[in-house]
Amino acid sequence: METCSDTLLNIINEQPQKKKPFIPRLINGFTKFFMGCDTNYITPQKYQFTAQAELSYWHDFYHLRSSETGNTMNIESVPSLVLGGYLFWGFLGYGIAWNLGDIGKPTGQTNGTSMRQGLTINTARIFAELFTYRSGKSARITHLTDFDFKRRDNAFSGLDSHLFGVQAFYIFNNRHFSWPAAFGENAVQRRSCGSWNLGFQYNHQSVSFNDAELPDFLKSGIDTTLLFNRVDYNDYSVSIGYSYNWVARRNLLIAISLQPSIGYRRSNIEEADFQHNILNNVSTDLTTRASIIWNNTKCFTGLVLELHTYSYRKEKFGLTNTYGTLKLVTGFNFLKKPEYRKKKNK
Repeated sequence: METCSDTLLNIINEQPQKKKPFIPRLINGFTKFFMGCDTNYITPQKYQFTAQAELSYWHDFYHLRSSETGNTMNIESVPSLVLGGYLFWGFLGYGIAWNLGDIGKPTGQTNGTSMRQGLTINTARIFAELFTYRSGKSARITHLTDFDFKRRDNAFSGLDSHLFGVQAFYIFNNRHFSWPAAFGENAVQRRSCGSWNLGFQYNHQSVSFNDAELPDFLKSGIDTTLLFNRVDYNDYSVSIGYSYNWVARRNLLIAISLQPSIGYRRSNIEEADFQHNILNNVSTDLTTRASIIWNNTKCFTGLVLELHTYSYRKEKFGLTNTYGTLKLVTGFNFLKKPEYRKKKNK
């Protein structure tokens, strides 16, 4: 027989639960949508902040080709050792790095790569990045048709390149595949899995070439159709790529991502004879990423390789710029999220 106390308890239990305030519910729904995953495949980020240090090795390569004569020239930057890092708050991160070779040098004597910056959104569904960097002015001419570089001083300081870019892509298999685990270090992949992704990228690159800085033995005989004063281009492209995360063992991940793209490029070139030409054309580029990461959810370390290739073509002249970086990353997560904190027994 039901007592009065039982009846009162049932009435209390049947009362509608009070809803959480709108802002916390909105944040919770936003987080579930962008960061939700199948925990059989992925251990999500358990902490609110991630601090990451990076020691990077940067290298640029330029290939110039004259369609008129068939002659080619290769220029390689002097590799840069860059120190920096990222701070993530949830899925939002900001990174900054400095060229170690420039520290302490007076203005005008630096290698031109004093600072690199990036702003990143790294979620389960969407990756987006805004970045800017300037390549080093110290370079070497490693090949030029019909010239012998043996025992020659091939140093060249007349090349300067600046790049500003925005890229974003959607990860289709986001419940099982984790981009943040492979390249953001703020999640852990537990089962091997891959995913297709669809993206958009915008790049603005400016490359200047000062032929007055050429080595003396090249100035008199160089093919002038290889020379230019400045190339500027805006590139809008769409990419369809595939990425795969292989869990080699617990907490150890090996990842690779290939993203070919096709798009529209508007280019301006100021040639050595000071003629100014404009070319609108189709662009094809390739972004390659690979990593090996150890991550136990609290701290992580690993290597990340990233390569970008940009190509410029006009009727008589072509320029391909490839730059890459190999990063040694290490970091830790801190300030655990409330839902992952152990509750003390009363």
